[in-house]
Amino acid sequence: MTKDEIKVIIEKSKFEDLDITYPEPLITIKDKVILTENNFITISGLPKARKTSFMQFFIASCLIDKSFFGIKSNLKSNDKVVLIDTEQSIFDFHKQNKFLKKALESNKLPKKFSAYLFREFEPDVILNSIYTIAQEQKPKIIFIDNLTELCINPNDIAEAKKVIQFLKKVTAQFNCGIVCLLHLAKSNSFTLGNLGSYADRGAQSVLRVTLDKETDTSTLDCSMLRSDAHFEPITIQYDTNQNKYTYAENKATNNEKSIKKAFTMDKFTDEEIKSRLDIVFDMQPEYVYSALVENLKKVFGVGDNAIKQIVIPFILFKKYIKNKDKIYTYYKK
Repeated sequence: MTKDEIKVIIEKSKFEDLDITYPEPLITIKDKVILTENNFITISGLPKARKTSFMQFFIASCLIDKSFFGIKSNLKSNDKVVLIDTEQSIFDFHKQNKFLKKALESNKLPKKFSAYLFREFEPDVILNSIYTIAQEQKPKIIFIDNLTELCINPNDIAEAKKVIQFLKKVTAQFNCGIVCLLHLAKSNSFTLGNLGSYADRGAQSVLRVTLDKETDTSTLDCSMLRSDAHFEPITIQYDTNQNKYTYAENKATNNEKSIKKAFTMDKFTDEEIKSRLDIVFDMQPEYVYSALVENLKKVFGVGDNAIKQIVIPFILFKKYIKNKDKIYTYYKK
């Protein structure tokens, strides 16, 4: 890159102290801001947790301006929406789009919606295809199911960083939002590899879908929202009598004691701990104790007692963070 090209980038990146209007949210959940232009969000969960089903309600709201379980879009009537699927079979892909038509109560999908199945192609081909679609169609929101298929090795730092920079580039250049689905690792219930860590760190919102096998219910919750306060979890189940998803009772509170009892820091690798602290301290460089507790709760997904009795003592002892005059700062090794 030449010196003149660098100068252009510096000038383009220079902060201008001007009043700007905060963008209208593209997606809200229970009136909480989830996604705005120039941003991406992640929705993660174990296989079969129904994260794709929740994504279908996101898409449905974008297409008919209707709330589904508190999930609401704020798009104009002519705003285009694109779905990129990277892993399903042709049969399952058609099945999902059939589900979408049912949610829309329509026999046909709207013309402003386009869906693409890239299962058979390599990551670079998929990335180039997404860029071309964004460039030519100018969609307001792009849904990607599943982000892990955009790289060969989600643990490779350079490759993971490349994918996240790609998301930032597309949202910035084409003034759109991106919704990414991610798998969780069965071993520790965190997003897979460095790709998952980088995605959670760069996302405007980090959402999780969990399955309660005992009741066959799925719950959508937030691990982190940069632009708003948390929303109450949404729990759904499939009603065979009505042949559709309906609200269900949230069982999270009932299981809270057993979850806390089982919680331990031993199941986290050094990299996993630091990636979550990166998220917390990217938002601000230092915290008082109460604020630190609240933000650690978001990234570790546990309550006050677990954070105060387990997480904070552990990360202090391991020198991940420092406490000076009751101000907590991040010590990067």
